[in-house]
Amino acid sequence: MEYKLLGNRYEIIEKIADGGMAFVYKAKCTLLNRIVAIKVLRHEFVNDEEFLQKFKNEAQAAASLTHPNIVNIYDVGQQDNIHYIVMEYVEGLNLKELIKKQGKLDYKTALDITKQIAVALSQAHKRHIIHRDIKPHNILISNEGIVKVADFGIAKATTSSTITCTGSVIGSVHYFSPEQARGGYVDEKSDLYSLGIVLFEMLTGRVPFKGDTPVNIALKHINDELVFPDEIKEDIPQSVIKLVDKLTQKSQVNRYQKSEDLIKDIESIQNNVEPSFDDDYTHYATQKIDLPKKRLVKQDKNLKLPKKNKKKITILAIILGLVLALTLTISAYFLKDFFVVKEYEVPDLENMHIDDAKELLEKMNLSLQIRREVYDATVDEDHIISQIPESGTKVKEGYIIKVDISKGGKIVTVPDLLNKRLDQANEILSENNLVEGIVRYEYSNLPEGTVIKQDPQPLTQVKEGSEINLIVSKGRQVRIIQVPNVIGKTLEQAKIDLKGLVIGNITTIEDTSMPNNVIVSQSLTSGQRVKEGTKINLTINRYNEEPKEKITTKRLTIKLPQDKETFNLIVNEIVDGKSTTIYNETINSSEYNGTISIQIQGSGKKEYEIYVDNQLYEKLQVQF
Repeated sequence: MEYKLLGNRYEIIEKIADGGMAFVYKAKCTLLNRIVAIKVLRHEFVNDEEFLQKFKNEAQAAASLTHPNIVNIYDVGQQDNIHYIVMEYVEGLNLKELIKKQGKLDYKTALDITKQIAVALSQAHKRHIIHRDIKPHNILISNEGIVKVADFGIAKATTSSTITCTGSVIGSVHYFSPEQARGGYVDEKSDLYSLGIVLFEMLTGRVPFKGDTPVNIALKHINDELVFPDEIKEDIPQSVIKLVDKLTQKSQVNRYQKSEDLIKDIESIQNNVEPSFDDDYTHYATQKIDLPKKRLVKQDKNLKLPKKNKKKITILAIILGLVLALTLTISAYFLKDFFVVKEYEVPDLENMHIDDAKELLEKMNLSLQIRREVYDATVDEDHIISQIPESGTKVKEGYIIKVDISKGGKIVTVPDLLNKRLDQANEILSENNLVEGIVRYEYSNLPEGTVIKQDPQPLTQVKEGSEINLIVSKGRQVRIIQVPNVIGKTLEQAKIDLKGLVIGNITTIEDTSMPNNVIVSQSLTSGQRVKEGTKINLTINRYNEEPKEKITTKRLTIKLPQDKETFNLIVNEIVDGKSTTIYNETINSSEYNGTISIQIQGSGKKEYEIYVDNQLYEKLQVQF
């Protein structure tokens, strides 16, 4: 927003919300030194004079509401073309955020929040202010746990003689009452219907009706029955389900007529007392009807009947009195059984086939009426899901027992959830009236948090409400590797040993004092534990070596002296002037055929000295 100070008083800090009609900012009131919330009307509405007047009137009406469960309105103002409302700032979450965070709330917490909302609505309804937009987004919960209802500023004040009838009711379609969806008249009971939808969402974690378009959702509010998921019903008392049922009746006359009645029933449930829900969900007050005044005909005092006529009338009256007395006596005798109505204990009809239930009730002179037929995978088709009143209740002969009948489990097609994020998968399951089953996590090359497997498989036909088990990716598995010692090894050997690590920079040095073509240092210490894929830098010693002469093996043949039978033979190799003995043995001439052959190795030209009994016998040169 271009302005940082509104009304020369409110210092804008930051934007905290963005709604369809207005932006909401956190601000500081410099006059009272307190934090406030400021709702600024969107620019597209500022040129609509009729809307602006309505905005101001409704804000002023809402400002009259002061209660701990209602967000207080402090001020209404205008600066140039900016129209704004200054409200109480609530530190905490809105109910929608809480539901998203927790998935669903336990019924005790949900009832406590509903009760506080009902108290706020009671205060508003007493002043003829209808909210018209009750939804979790407009329910704030402070850090201290206090529930506060916001946005009464879009409600319109009514009087006892005016009831709004408009086709352009402001609100969110997921929480519309049927009359709002039809564009019908909206009153206090419309707020209570929306509150029933909010309570349903708190208990289940989702709204009851979804659709492709707002019109489709609105039609469901008008035509479709609200049904609790089977897996949720087990955790919620029947009294709470009945309370939601009563709040969300299609007809306004069948709902709670005022917030106080709702609060009373909630407190009964909280005190473990079963509320006495009326079977027809109606509360009619006895009304005084003022009849039009009529002129009374005055008896003429001067009018006198003849004595003879008086006597006849008296006799006739006596006869009629006797006849009446006799008639009453006979009637009492013959009709005494008619006025004594028998009482019966209502039997348990749940899970019973509708025909069997009718037969049983007929024997007890009771009647059966089907209240509604709903899909229920847990109860066989044409069998009774629930009944009103409950079994064990005492009723008079001829009483009508109302029942809900199962249409069996609706068959749906399992959607393809593969490669979807888990939150997207849950939304798709909810749209298809399926629920999340067991969720397991496995390592995968797919992004973390995406579905990699599902059971049952896509396109499988299952009953509505079935659980779909999911396997979700944990991302790539990170292994821990112990760094090996590759110093002294060739680069080829190092690459094999360093599998799982990434070889980074390779630095080359030339040091002829160390072995050639081997690793002489590494950046990671041997034995260190690191993640797979960690980079390691290496230093390799590499220099050019002078080519070496080729080593050749030959045999040195020595002619033995003829004059000696036994003697000592020594052969010395001369290299760079140094003599090295390579052969030293005592020889018996008879064992040799005049010569002896000795194996020698070398390259180029070498010189050898032969000694016989320590006397130089011969010098030889060998070319290898």
